[in-house]
Amino acid sequence: MSIHAAVRRHFTTPALRRRWFVLLFTLALTSQPLFGALGYEGALVLTPLISLFALAVGVDAVRDARQADATDPHAMSLQTPGERLRLLFLRGLGDLCSLLTLSLGAFILANFWQVNCDLPGGLLWFLVLPTASGLLGLVAGLWGGVLARRRPVQLLLAGLPLLFSLVLGVWRIYVDPVVYAIDPFWGYFAGPLYDEAIPITGRLLWFRAYNFLLAGAAVALLSLTLGPGLKVQLRGVSLRRSPFTVATLFACLLPGTLLGVFAAENGFHATEASLANALPRTRVTDHFVIHYAANSAAARDIELLAAEHEFAWRRLAAQIGREPRAPVHSFVFPSPELKRAWIGAGNTEVAPPWRGHIYLNEQAFPHRVLHHELAHVFSYVVGEPLFGTSSAVSWRGLRVNLALVEGFATAFAPRSESGLDLHDQAAILDRLELRPVLGDIMGFGFWGKSSRRAYTAAGSFSRWLIDTRGVDPFLQLYGTAGDFELAYGTSLDALEVEWLAYLRARPLRARDIEALRQRFKQRPIFQRPCAHRAADLLAGANLAHHRGLEVERIDLLRDLCTIEPEQPEHRLLLAQAQVQAGMQDAASATLAELSRQVDLTDTIAALVDERLGDLALARFDLPVALTYYDRALTRGLGDNQVRQLQIKRMGAADPALAPRVLAYFDPFEPNPEHPSEAVLRLYAAEQIAALPRYAPLGGYLLGRQLLNVQQGAAAIEPLQRALHPEDEEHPLATAELRRGALLMLLEAQARARNYDAAARVLAELQDDPDADSGLRLDATLWTERLEFLRAYLP
Repeated sequence: MSIHAAVRRHFTTPALRRRWFVLLFTLALTSQPLFGALGYEGALVLTPLISLFALAVGVDAVRDARQADATDPHAMSLQTPGERLRLLFLRGLGDLCSLLTLSLGAFILANFWQVNCDLPGGLLWFLVLPTASGLLGLVAGLWGGVLARRRPVQLLLAGLPLLFSLVLGVWRIYVDPVVYAIDPFWGYFAGPLYDEAIPITGRLLWFRAYNFLLAGAAVALLSLTLGPGLKVQLRGVSLRRSPFTVATLFACLLPGTLLGVFAAENGFHATEASLANALPRTRVTDHFVIHYAANSAAARDIELLAAEHEFAWRRLAAQIGREPRAPVHSFVFPSPELKRAWIGAGNTEVAPPWRGHIYLNEQAFPHRVLHHELAHVFSYVVGEPLFGTSSAVSWRGLRVNLALVEGFATAFAPRSESGLDLHDQAAILDRLELRPVLGDIMGFGFWGKSSRRAYTAAGSFSRWLIDTRGVDPFLQLYGTAGDFELAYGTSLDALEVEWLAYLRARPLRARDIEALRQRFKQRPIFQRPCAHRAADLLAGANLAHHRGLEVERIDLLRDLCTIEPEQPEHRLLLAQAQVQAGMQDAASATLAELSRQVDLTDTIAALVDERLGDLALARFDLPVALTYYDRALTRGLGDNQVRQLQIKRMGAADPALAPRVLAYFDPFEPNPEHPSEAVLRLYAAEQIAALPRYAPLGGYLLGRQLLNVQQGAAAIEPLQRALHPEDEEHPLATAELRRGALLMLLEAQARARNYDAAARVLAELQDDPDADSGLRLDATLWTERLEFLRAYLP
């Protein structure tokens, strides 16, 4: 055979074309970070391609067998239908295995240029996604092949199950309260990419069992009905002649049908009714149906939680001038783990605009994320009519402007961070030279950037547009998926120049820049090839800790530090685990090694100093502890971290106070979340309050503990004692501590419905000459909240 004929054969033979395409596609995939390694993302992208090619493999197996039968009809007559089907399946399986082997080989070869942190886990993903879906596609292809004669019709019939499952999956994503998608042929979308832990769960394994049971029933039925000429023949089928096949049919069909009928109960998808099992309590308000768990923090705080929902609605309605359809269903989960199990998103709160649902984790009052997620629901009234997002279809194709989707919610519900408002955060992002170019995030490129950088830039830009040019043009911009010329009569580039000039004119302190450097240093998941393995190791370490397997926990954390040595947070966790296991010397060595890294941000360096100070405090080596705490306090930090360091420093400076401060913070307690720890912290705070001259500090700590358990009225008296000490008592020594006490007293008075007293506290906060932009933003929100609460919860 000539070279020309050989090349021509590779281009004209369907089986060879498929192999070349799969090989080249997988090799191209290996050039991309994360997707190019053998793991979840690579398997997810490959699965639809393998499924579609498996259809053609099954169809071609039938066509080849029919062609062979035409040349040797005598051989065909000697075979039973079961034998014919087995030969068909083996022929198709061989072709499918060649496709899977080529793609798997390309992924393994990619280890020379791609980082793969979990090869065994990647192999499992390859088995449960493309391999499993390919086998299902092969069965569909065999059925399509025997039902028709012409190849286009065969492929069309074989593709009907794929089309049906795709339509059903999209419909469920649209109407059901889930953010994951699981499909026999198209694979498993685990949920928001910001949840980095993506394990192979029981949900996926049971779903594959369900798939293969129905596939087994389909193969058994085909064996029973396969007639001469490889056609389906219903007449003359004798069930008595094939008892084993009939038994196989029912053994697969009955349990498979049961798994499918109870799909919601098995976690294949969810409905509002099935979520009632997890969140059986409801609270109905004017605009919401709030679903929550019995005996949860939300249940104990349901009146304030309902009020905050209605307050968020009123604020957004006043700003946007339009309202979505009520009621909105709000699902408040007591833990991220329960939320992930039921809807597919654990640490990420979500709100699909078209569904009118918001899915939240419990948080202390006032809920920081509620307003943002509700803003997504409000975006439905200005977005395109099907999904309510900032998207449009034109001759250029589909455009989805993710920067406006998230910018809308961030701009209408801005949040402070480390004492800074949204624009100051964006200005710091610009000063650190980490700000994404707006044009790069106005589409799906948004997901390719660090979430914190992209959200901050999109939110600040959107808020600046609203403040400088009004709400209506911004709503028009959202509805057109980013047509800046139509909405503003100028280009995105020109607006970006103005916005940057505004940011660069904002005064910033060096300490504020340092306080946010670590937050913005986070790389996007697509630039972290070991992100999923790191999340799995962290989850395994937490599980080992809960089981009391401290050696196993430390080993897992060491592995975590090895695969992501550039993440200093991992070494902090390792040091914490070592000290909780009683390995103080090892913890000191880990922290000392971390402190020698040259690229540490102030946030991490201060945490290292704080941990070293804690170790010294536990040894009662107070001068050394004082040195570490003092050094930590020289760094650029947010108020919360500063307050904790200041209290520990007070303990290191006074031998009488030191053991009680150590007992209060108890940094080496193996189970800090155990209910007994809250009692012990409360007892330690009372001991501090009983010390001569330390009643104000004790009151501060008592008030914080009481607010942690939602006891606002009880927290008022100790917080007032903290702010107004007796003559011989030490006053709260710093502006940060006093500000913290005022913020807690504001919440306590609001919880107790003492709105006049709360307003006086708020006025004192607003009069603070050192109040930063974040505090002013929060104070404005509290002013509106108190006005609302006077009427809603008098």
